[in-house]
Amino acid sequence: MPNRITRDDILFSVKSFMAAMLALYLAFRLGLPRPFWSLISAYVVSQPFSGATRSKAVYRVAGTVVGAVMTMLVVPRFVGYPILLSIIFSVWIGVCLYVSLLDRTPRAYAFMLAGYSPVLADVSVFSEAALFEASLARVEEIVLGIVCSALVHSVILPRGVDRTVLERLDQALKDIRLWVQEILSEVPANRTMKLHRLSQTVSELRT
Repeated sequence: MPNRITRDDILFSVKSFMAAMLALYLAFRLGLPRPFWSLISAYVVSQPFSGATRSKAVYRVAGTVVGAVMTMLVVPRFVGYPILLSIIFSVWIGVCLYVSLLDRTPRAYAFMLAGYSPVLADVSVFSEAALFEASLARVEEIVLGIVCSALVHSVILPRGVDRTVLERLDQALKDIRLWVQEILSEVPANRTMKLHRLSQTVSELRT
């Protein structure tokens, strides 16, 4: 049976839409070259919980800025050596991805963003000024979308994680109580299913 759409789901969808439209409007008003980046970023960082949205916003900004700085440091120096430039960025992306997989905290998102955020310009018409403008515009567009998302989700009916955690704890205690009762009563039951649901609940709490 499919899960029903709850009031929290509708509220999250509405707030995400508001943040995306606000980011798109401001991007057009500011005359940014690719306003859709602001809209996409607003949706990408949106999370059901306001705290998670702010956390993801901070790490996405950090990763985007590091990626842009990496572009400005590497591309002007190796633009005439495309093979070497490809190898450098391949190693950079691999290292960032490797570190992000090792770091099992929200901070890993910053490493992942730093890996695929570098901006590559058309080398046939390359100039440092054009590269700088492209990198700056990308950072501005992404940061604008991130700020709009964090602002909307934090100001308009913010949702904390406390209620969800308590609901998961209650469910885990209920499953444990039923499991222990079935073991003590020696009544045949599908204990594997209950154990699976309990492990899933604990994993969700840890996440």
